[in-house]
Amino acid sequence: MIRLAQAVFKGGGVKGIALVGALAVAEELGWRWRAVAGTSAGGLVAALVAAGYRAEALREIIHDLDLRSFGDAQGLKVASLLLHEGIFKGEKLLAEVDRLLSDRLGRPRVTFRDLPVACQIVATDLTHRRLLVFPHDLGRPPYSLEDPYDFPVADAVRASTAIPFFFQPYRLELPNGVRATLVDGGLLSNFPVHLFQPVGGPACVPTFGFDLRGGDDLPQPTDTPLEVVQAMLNTILSARDLSARENQDYVRIIAIETAPYRTTQFDIDAAGKEDLYRRGRAAAEAFFADPDTQRWLQQFAVRRAFRSRHRPLTI
Repeated sequence: MIRLAQAVFKGGGVKGIALVGALAVAEELGWRWRAVAGTSAGGLVAALVAAGYRAEALREIIHDLDLRSFGDAQGLKVASLLLHEGIFKGEKLLAEVDRLLSDRLGRPRVTFRDLPVACQIVATDLTHRRLLVFPHDLGRPPYSLEDPYDFPVADAVRASTAIPFFFQPYRLELPNGVRATLVDGGLLSNFPVHLFQPVGGPACVPTFGFDLRGGDDLPQPTDTPLEVVQAMLNTILSARDLSARENQDYVRIIAIETAPYRTTQFDIDAAGKEDLYRRGRAAAEAFFADPDTQRWLQQFAVRRAFRSRHRPLTI
């Protein structure tokens, strides 16, 4: 039986591989997505899911992908960090995401309008000191883009995954002249479950929050400048959205334990990828088998049945 839900994918860099394992279990149980959202690696997963990729296809993509290939460093690493605000340019990541979206939907430069499923991707705007949620915020001040849904999805993913000190910031340049410097959305909202908070009454569709826990919470070496930067970044990202870990009426959290893997562990091998995938599966299997989850899901069926019986008459 096909059932509709909304999904929020937490950011976590390399640890985001575990999201695909949890997603696979949800799909096997018949869940499909009315809307998705995410930050950083979670934003990447959200974009691909919104384009129509299923978990099994995402697993194959991850298996074949050498994450180190995204490390398109410009010159010496220290020089790149000082002169370009990041070690890696991020162009290879942008090109790969663009290719994956185009392959799936059969058109170049896929925009938010092209996506079969509604999608929101979170970035941090350093210029205006605020959270930027693609595509909706682009239609509001200070951006005021005439048609925010015409913005390329791959560019939103590139901005959301611009991990400070590692990837150079994304330079937003809109046709109306507005410019902004964007970095990883995790600085302000790494787990944006609030995007699906219902307004005007209880939700009739459940929201699943795919959470990544551990790994960056472990003691880290800080003996070299790069290790200090890495520890600083992981501290910032792990401190955000702690309130999102609390279950609320409209959302339940699928907590995936990812220790000892780290957000920036780009040299992860095939065994590590498979381990993270299996951890995601195990967490989702336990979540959906929990009687509390079943009782929570039942209330949405009751609400939908009630609303269908009490629809207002139209003349």
